[in-house]
Amino acid sequence: MPNSTELVHRAIDLSDSGDYMAAIKLLTRAIATDTSNAQAFFERGMVYMNLDQDADAVPDFDRALAIDPEFPGARDWRSRALESLGDHQSAAEDRLNDLESHPDGPYEGMGVSPQKWADCAEAFINAGNWQKAQELLEEYFATYAPKVTSYARFETAPMRMLAKLLIQSGDFARACEFAHMAYSSNYQCPADVFVYALALESVGDLDAARSVCHEAIKINDQMPGVMELHERLAG
Repeated sequence: MPNSTELVHRAIDLSDSGDYMAAIKLLTRAIATDTSNAQAFFERGMVYMNLDQDADAVPDFDRALAIDPEFPGARDWRSRALESLGDHQSAAEDRLNDLESHPDGPYEGMGVSPQKWADCAEAFINAGNWQKAQELLEEYFATYAPKVTSYARFETAPMRMLAKLLIQSGDFARACEFAHMAYSSNYQCPADVFVYALALESVGDLDAARSVCHEAIKINDQMPGVMELHERLAG
């Protein structure tokens, strides 16, 4: 008889090939064989996510974390499942707990992940707590941004998110400062161009805002909000 680990590996192969129901059966057998196998619970949760059965995935991620609080990916995927179920506050708290557990980065020697900080802030925004989101990003730039190394390609995510929060709070000058940092980065993405145009609009530099907005449209005229901004600036 195959042991629990062997069953998990076979189930992963089935899941990779899209045979999710067969994978669930094997993973359920693996769990019955060894109820302390955190990977079996995690992988079954992932299969449920692939089936859009997020409500079934959450208890499996819970069990994986109860067995191993550091199980790779379990907290992140539980947060995603909770978000899809509309429990944004729990999802945000999950992401915050993950950040607090690994303040110097998710993996030893890899440095801080800007994307994880941005994702956590976004989770609090989705939960309606804009102030907490801004506090998180202020903490990130005050303490953790200098520790970004391996994940530098994601460095603009917290910049543009904080810029948007600062626009929302009326701190337009600082919003423009962070938006310009993202716009000027070697890792600039299309969203950074759009947010910089928004920030320029907020400080009243409409000529520059028009120019940057036009640049954003040339990159991707389907970005949410970019054509609305163009119409406002043209008015």
